Amino acid sequence: MTPASPSPNHTTLKARLEGWARPARGPMALASGLGIAQFAAYAGFAWSAGQALEAFFSGQPALAWLGATLLLAALRAACQAGEIRAGVEASTTVRQSVREQAARALAARGPAFSERIDSGELASTLTDGVEKLDGYFARYRPLMPVMLGGPMILILAAGAVSVTGAIILMVSAPVLILAMALAGAGAAAASRDQLITLQRLAGRFNDRIQTLDTLVAFNAAEREADGLARAADDFRVRTMRVLRRAFLSSLVLEAVSALAIAAIAIFIGLALMDRPVAGLGAGLTLGEGLFLLLLAPEFYMPLRRFSAAYHDRADAEAAAESLAPLFEGEARDSAAGPVRSSGAPSIGLAEGEVIYPDGRRGLAPLSFTAEAGQITALWGPSGCGKSTVLKALMGYVPLSAGEIRINGDPAHAPLLGQAAWIGQRPRLFHGTLAQNIALFDETIEPARIRAAAEASGAMGFATGLPEGLDTMLGERGYGLSGGQAQRVALARALAADMPVLLLDEPTAHLDGEAEALFLDTLTKAAEGRTVLMATHSPAARAVCARIVDLSGEEAGS
Repeated sequence: MTPASPSPNHTTLKARLEGWARPARGPMALASGLGIAQFAAYAGFAWSAGQALEAFFSGQPALAWLGATLLLAALRAACQAGEIRAGVEASTTVRQSVREQAARALAARGPAFSERIDSGELASTLTDGVEKLDGYFARYRPLMPVMLGGPMILILAAGAVSVTGAIILMVSAPVLILAMALAGAGAAAASRDQLITLQRLAGRFNDRIQTLDTLVAFNAAEREADGLARAADDFRVRTMRVLRRAFLSSLVLEAVSALAIAAIAIFIGLALMDRPVAGLGAGLTLGEGLFLLLLAPEFYMPLRRFSAAYHDRADAEAAAESLAPLFEGEARDSAAGPVRSSGAPSIGLAEGEVIYPDGRRGLAPLSFTAEAGQITALWGPSGCGKSTVLKALMGYVPLSAGEIRINGDPAHAPLLGQAAWIGQRPRLFHGTLAQNIALFDETIEPARIRAAAEASGAMGFATGLPEGLDTMLGERGYGLSGGQAQRVALARALAADMPVLLLDEPTAHLDGEAEALFLDTLTKAAEGRTVLMATHSPAARAVCARIVDLSGEEAGS
């Protein structure tokens, strides 16, 4: 997702996949056990079928053997169904767990991480990328024990009848595996390349949809449509490359297994015609010959399944690599938030400094205190570090030096959990106005939502909407003005009942009248709360009790 992220090596990817498999070890073990059991059932089925046919052709009673054949066929079918069901359960468990871990990791990293990556690529990774884990945990992982146990059962069964037949099967297996490995070389790289291309295509499409009005205004829509068409064609080419490798592996598998089965068939035919080669197979009965002939195709079944599932492994490794940026590197510690104060606390920094991993200085050493019950302004032009101060207080970016202080004491965690955040452009979601105020928290009572709307001034325009607070809003608050969106954001903060309000240039995109209305509402809402506002607006500065001037700092926001 991020170009700067180093590509994990195969060992790291394997370890990550192993870690993800832990919640599903039970279902995967069950799937493997049933997979091996079906080969034992098949060996019994093949023997019963061979004896039934021999009895039929020799004029002897065959009903008992026929009944055993049907019973073992049903047992094998039950094992197969159980194996598939357990595999699906394992895959579902793992994918749900990975999505939960990814969501927690994304929340732990905060906006400082998400704002540096393409949202379309991230969405593709969390949907298509996680879905690519399906085949690995549903089929590939449970198949590994079956790859050894199933053929071993059949070799032992064949060896009990004919050592020569067992040797033919044993010799053909490593030849087949080597041929498949050569044919499938590079499948993992091709699958990874395909997934990366899909993520980029999704990111590009998402960006263009969100900026469609700009593209149309600059007559760039047709050019971008052509660009998307070329990107989609590139994805088609890479997908066909993956499929070619898959079909080549299948072709090699079928060719080698067909030759081995033909060799066994010839061996059985010569033995039954009393013309064994070098005495091998002498005395082989019709039932035993049919038994060996039925075992031969089944012996290669795990390899056929492995050939189909091998590309599931390649897909899973590609998915694990695409998810790596979420699980690697340092993440903000959000496990233990600060203790909620009984009232509004004073907050601030003591020699707080932020230096980004690439060496850029986000904030020069700064010390200040925002007193409880007041509005404090972080004042200065764009680029002086105002937004970085707020992000550091919330824990969205880590402090390189210094510390956060609450009520004059060092804080052991950022303000996440006791501070509400209002940005320059509040994010509103597709849903009702009330749902946006409550942030879809069903535990917040309607009376509390309405009180927050009234205190923020949002009720002033909500009464004019068709259904009041139950009016549906479009994506990103479509249908509301900038000032109205800011009042919804303030209502959201008040409904959450946080003792601290952090505001990042809340009036930057408002006209004079809307700014005056918002600041008047903020002044009333600030009673009993600690408010810290980053701004370069003189009007906003005028309502603040204290000014922290960052204009002399050499910092970047």
